[in-house]
Amino acid sequence: MPDDFEHSAIRHYDDAETLAAAGSIDGAGHLIGFSAECGIKHGISALIAGIDPVHGHLPDLVDKAKRALNQRRQSRLYTILKDKDLFVSWKVETRYSSNGSITKLEYDTWRTQAFSILGAAGLRRRK
Repeated sequence: MPDDFEHSAIRHYDDAETLAAAGSIDGAGHLIGFSAECGIKHGISALIAGIDPVHGHLPDLVDKAKRALNQRRQSRLYTILKDKDLFVSWKVETRYSSNGSITKLEYDTWRTQAFSILGAAGLRRRK
């Protein structure tokens, strides 16, 4: 089955918002990171036709994505990826952490960053 980064990015974003609204910040924080990852992967494939999918997790994915977009440095996605604070404290391993490992402030920061990534990747959430 092929990767569907487009729909996955939006689904993870919406699910993160649902969890955050219910007070489940740890689950929401984890999913908002996956949303950003899928948005980055979709954005690369949208900008560079025929490229092999970029794999990996934040924060290492950012360096891989910047290398893939090297010839597209004027893209909005590349500009966002240059932010040294982009998902800096998000780690895929957090899925194994105890409750309370992710703060509301971290989630809110990541949510804003994910929203920017999705927009730069040409993804629009359903209302």
